[in-house]
Amino acid sequence: MNIKTRRYLAIFITCTATLALYGTAAWRVEQLRQQPRDVASCNFERCIPHNASLNALR
Repeated sequence: MNIKTRRYLAIFITCTATLALYGTAAWRVEQLRQQPRDVASCNFERCIPHNASLNALR
């Protein structure tokens, strides 16, 4: 295997790994987005109701 072939193989592997990471992240975001959100999401120190109006959030 010469230098040119190794370089192309390294570029191909890098692009494949990048696309795999991006695809995995997009799939996880889509799975989280489709989860039922009946009551509220509690992240960090805030709970945000998903079925309330904007006035109820004030």
